Amino acid sequence: MINKKVLTLLGVPLIVFITLAFLYFKYWQEPEAKYVKTDNPKLIQIRQDLNELKSELKKNGLYYCCIQNECDWCALHMEHCPCAKMVSEKGNEKSCPECAAAWNKKQGRIPGVDPDAIEVTTFGIYGFEEDGHHNPDFSEDETGDTPHQDEGEQQH
Repeated sequence: MINKKVLTLLGVPLIVFITLAFLYFKYWQEPEAKYVKTDNPKLIQIRQDLNELKSELKKNGLYYCCIQNECDWCALHMEHCPCAKMVSEKGNEKSCPECAAAWNKKQGRIPGVDPDAIEVTTFGIYGFEEDGHHNPDFSEDETGDTPHQDEGEQQH
């Protein structure tokens, strides 16, 4: 018969291992992506238009994305992207939801930024933060360009 001490020494770690493996595969493992690229002409056109918009915004000094694969969120919602400048502000690191998710996956492109320090902001677009302001107050950036203003906003 097997000694109880040997059984305990082997059994407890085995039970812990099986339990952790179960939890990993059931709850902790990243779900497999279900994205399937489509050849729907409308979606192809939307992607093309969005890429053209981002290129135009970059040329005009209005698009400063902070992640490796540039976000679409800022272009779609605000027609400018201030995330690179914002994540660089020590102690006040914020970015749009798409950039924050990429930083969470360690896909940021700004050196020296702590990915765990990034906070999500929607710039007040959804009306529950930033006092409802959709276009944050930014001073001129390094290029001397000022951010885009929404229609109806007055320059001071």
